[in-house]
Amino acid sequence: MRSNYTAISIRGWLIWFLCALFFLYEFLLRTILGTFQIPLSHQLQLSPVEFALVSGTVYQVVYSLMQIPVGFISYRYGLRKSLLLAITVCALANLGFSLVQNFPTALLLRALMGLGSSFGFICLLVAVYDWFPRKNCAFMIGLSQFIGTLGPMLAAGPVNALEANGLITWREMFLLLSIVGALLAIAVVILVHNRQDTRNDYYILTPRPASLTSAFSHLLRQPQIWWIGFYSSSVYFALEYLSANEGISFLTMKGFDSVFSAYLITLAWLGYAIGCPVIGYLSDRLQKRKPLMLACSLLIIINLVLIIFVPAPPAAMILCFILLGIGASGQSLGFAIISEHCDSRYLAVGLAFNNTLIMTVGAFNAPMTGYLLSTTSGAPTLILYQHAFTLMLMLAVPSVLLVLFFIKETFCKPVHSLTQLIRGTNK
Repeated sequence: MRSNYTAISIRGWLIWFLCALFFLYEFLLRTILGTFQIPLSHQLQLSPVEFALVSGTVYQVVYSLMQIPVGFISYRYGLRKSLLLAITVCALANLGFSLVQNFPTALLLRALMGLGSSFGFICLLVAVYDWFPRKNCAFMIGLSQFIGTLGPMLAAGPVNALEANGLITWREMFLLLSIVGALLAIAVVILVHNRQDTRNDYYILTPRPASLTSAFSHLLRQPQIWWIGFYSSSVYFALEYLSANEGISFLTMKGFDSVFSAYLITLAWLGYAIGCPVIGYLSDRLQKRKPLMLACSLLIIINLVLIIFVPAPPAAMILCFILLGIGASGQSLGFAIISEHCDSRYLAVGLAFNNTLIMTVGAFNAPMTGYLLSTTSGAPTLILYQHAFTLMLMLAVPSVLLVLFFIKETFCKPVHSLTQLIRGTNK
């Protein structure tokens, strides 16, 4: 006879996949404006700083501020309600953005996108921890990242090609995204259920959910949570910035055409998509997190130097961007190791806190880079781009120090474990 756990796990796969689709959707929203930078800036008369505020900063600030509340909400009110609320907000914001006419309204609607999107990754992580064994946690997080990464790959590749050939405008794109959001909301109503935490002859007893204040206060007193969060943001910033902001413009300045430049960004996300599950699997198999985290940091630093400063041929640039994406996938290990440092009462909030630091770093450093590119009266030069992009390199270097001297190895074992009550005579 099949166990309840086997039956539930089949449903769990469906729920996880739907959460992964929403993560893909919100990931696409996070980076899609970079594809339409030129026409959108022209129609709404946005400066480089204003575009950075709309494309990255306001979205990421709201996203960041909401991570801790989202972790609390998803744990307290369940996956189904949280996911439905998030998708509905995104769909309505996309509909409004397809009609926007000015900078203030664009800023407001982009903030609403950030609000809805802030639930995406946390709900996905909740689905992973609710429905899958802890021993496969890093691999499942990596596999989730793989699916989510298809979002920016679509933005940098196919969507960019459609836009370049005049087959779709940014207004039509956001209208289409609104329709997709409505369909996802319907699927959530039909398919998603909250996990009942019983498994065969065991009851999994977790402490009562802590209040938001006590959970946040507890996290702030844990140095490991901070170090891991800073590591995650350090290795991830360059990839998202190049995708969502000035990556294509910089590459065209280096002599590549816009189509090939968009292709390079797509390859970086492909490297990220492949790297997340592979590195997660290797980490689970080796029963260690830090060696692979260190390798990812070194990949980021080496390839950023080559991309920014070396006049490399196209084939070399292809390899550099793939390796850059693989290096950025180290941030998925940040979620695995942070979960092993969190007590079960604080797990959702701890995962959210890690995501908060990732988005906060992006929110404040993207406009800073845009400001550095606006310090000249004329169009930015290659030298100016190289000076401004040095900021990405400066953010990546500390990740090596964090792994070597601050982050503690968990050997893939939770520091705090669940309490199990054995029922019956099973041993």
